[in-house]
Amino acid sequence: MIHSKERLEDITTRLSICLALLFSLGLQGQTRAHFHSPSEGQFHMDQRPVAMRILYIAAHPDDENTRLIAHWSQFNGYEVAYLSLTQGEGGQNILGPELGEALGVIRREELYAARRLDGATQYFGGAADFGYSKTVDETLEKWNENEVLARIEAVVKEFKPDVIVTRFPPDARAGHGHHTASAVLAIRAFERLQSMGRRGGYAPKALYWNTSSWWAKDLENAVSNDSLAVLQIGGFIPELGQSSLEIGTLARGMHKSQGFAGTTDRGERTEYLQLLKGEPIDWTPPTYAACSAPMPIPGLYAEWTADSPYLVDSVQGRVTVINESTEAIQVRPLVAQQSAAHNAPYTLVHPGKTYSFPANLYANGQQGGMVLEVTNSDGLWPQTVVLSPEYVTSDRIKGELRRPVQLTPRYSISYDVPCAVVGGGTRLINVNLHRYGALPEESVQLDFQGDGVLVLEPSAVRFLAGQSVIHLSIAVRKPTRSKAGQTRGSLTAYLHGDEVPLFTSIPLRYDHIPHQEVWVDGSLPIVTADIAVPKGLQVGYIDGAGDDAPEALKQLGVTVKRLNAATLTQEDLQGLRSVVLGIRAFNVNQGLAAAQPVLENWVQNGGHLIIQYNTATRDQVTDHMGPVPFKLGRDRVTVEETPATFLAPEHLMMTYPNALSEADFDGWVQERGLYFASEWDKSFVPLIEWADPDETPKQGAWITAPSGEGRVTYCGLSLFREWRAGVPGAYRILANLVAYPTSEYAK
Repeated sequence: MIHSKERLEDITTRLSICLALLFSLGLQGQTRAHFHSPSEGQFHMDQRPVAMRILYIAAHPDDENTRLIAHWSQFNGYEVAYLSLTQGEGGQNILGPELGEALGVIRREELYAARRLDGATQYFGGAADFGYSKTVDETLEKWNENEVLARIEAVVKEFKPDVIVTRFPPDARAGHGHHTASAVLAIRAFERLQSMGRRGGYAPKALYWNTSSWWAKDLENAVSNDSLAVLQIGGFIPELGQSSLEIGTLARGMHKSQGFAGTTDRGERTEYLQLLKGEPIDWTPPTYAACSAPMPIPGLYAEWTADSPYLVDSVQGRVTVINESTEAIQVRPLVAQQSAAHNAPYTLVHPGKTYSFPANLYANGQQGGMVLEVTNSDGLWPQTVVLSPEYVTSDRIKGELRRPVQLTPRYSISYDVPCAVVGGGTRLINVNLHRYGALPEESVQLDFQGDGVLVLEPSAVRFLAGQSVIHLSIAVRKPTRSKAGQTRGSLTAYLHGDEVPLFTSIPLRYDHIPHQEVWVDGSLPIVTADIAVPKGLQVGYIDGAGDDAPEALKQLGVTVKRLNAATLTQEDLQGLRSVVLGIRAFNVNQGLAAAQPVLENWVQNGGHLIIQYNTATRDQVTDHMGPVPFKLGRDRVTVEETPATFLAPEHLMMTYPNALSEADFDGWVQERGLYFASEWDKSFVPLIEWADPDETPKQGAWITAPSGEGRVTYCGLSLFREWRAGVPGAYRILANLVAYPTSEYAK
């Protein structure tokens, strides 16, 4: 059997293309999957002539100025779009454990949710979010500068803005290589389009930078001139019953994975636009005459529902149009249907009546979209209604639930761990095989193959009719004659006789975005290194924003006790050598403020408190993190190949129970560490030192100090990314952290 990586990529591409074909009309955030007539106020606002078109450009989801966008769109009546060059998959997630591709989908959907509120259109630039970057040169190299530039130009030509606005300056003041690159590329695109405009083609008139006092401290006293526009934004919109700042704040709050919800903003706000290229624009707000036109088709509702959210081969569906108005309407499907029930060019829907027809979905693209033309009985006021298929259910508490229909593989696989540590023994791995679509009785033969791993029990499974998941276990071990120095591999599952590996499905279940699945590579990282851990070790864990520490510890053979910070007692801590705080615990776990005295007393009596990275932001539940004082900064090392200098190589934390070395920092992904300590008590010992190119060395990534009979350690290493990627050194570092012997732990 040939297992083809190219074939896997082909299947992934097919999934992406089909999804784009099915739902491309909805992906720009311009329509809802179902349609209902707008309010009369919204209808009258929509009749305003478009005085200006503005394209806002930045690097990530959540970089956009939603208050300014909402004011332009809803208050001024401008047509506005936001171009996010990435989907934000390289960031962090305050909602839960999703990282990488799954986080990118969450942040993409959050942008759509924001645009549905502020009325703008959403575009993406296709650039990879590879995490924090300190230089624009690194960003442009990893982004493939020419491809992203071409994408920006394509969006500009499609949207045809009068003005382009960047969120960041085109220099180091932007504070992030991605931010700087977004402005640099916007300038280059503007200049190229200006050149085309001089030859008779379209070109935007001006390029502005939406600056603020963050970058220029004297802006509050600035006066409008040709190069600097000072705008007063805000104001009540009677047709909507909201102010533009209120709408903008609610749109900003859709970026929940980044923790951007907050108190609603009202009143007025000052915004500044610095002219970078082109001619100055007159930013005088437009005035509009009152609209007295009657609504064309009030009370219209239309939807396209399906019997399943999973499209494998085909799914039965139905389009429903409900006329709740006082006049008859005519409906004509503009997409050819396969059912003969609706071949008539028009169907009349009388007041209060419902019209529906079957509209099935097919994986081969025979049914790719639904467009309805709706007019009144006189044939006036034609309106185009665009529908995407949805699966609709109800919940006794949440009410109606809707989710998009997704093109779906017939099978997927999942494991009980994100990474398996095999070491010198045999590891039992629990596996789930899922299936979608038709559920007949059938047998399935699985073939597990591991890179550097021996699979002892490949399995055949039998599904009963109607059964959607099978639970099984396989045993894996490191080969007795593995290559010298080999410490990592992977395990991939294949259907017998099929060369295509299985995907893993990550369900996204957050109520501010549509529920859906993200399909990712279904292989399981395997760590085959021998990692020493004391027998009988017990460790506590307190939740943060979500990481794999409990699973990683269990893989090492450590007994993990989940602790509730809000109700923590000394009895809860008995018998524990260490307690690990999840990433950003002091930013998200309100119970830590109450738990601090309990933890500190436990440390004084011999416990070891391990604090993973936190951010120095206003949402910290307490500034007092641990019994020995230290302060957080914003230092980080982003080049994952940066060598580490061991400052205390003989320190017990560096030698017990595993002797750490430079090799433990091989194969790291995305970054070395983040949000290092910037100041600390003299009792702290920094264990490593490193620096990104052309920067001074940083020592606050990993510091440890005694406290009474116990110890406190701050660790800003990006272990949460490395465990999931199967980096052996990250597991060895974790073992040394939790196994550190204090004078009398768990007293």
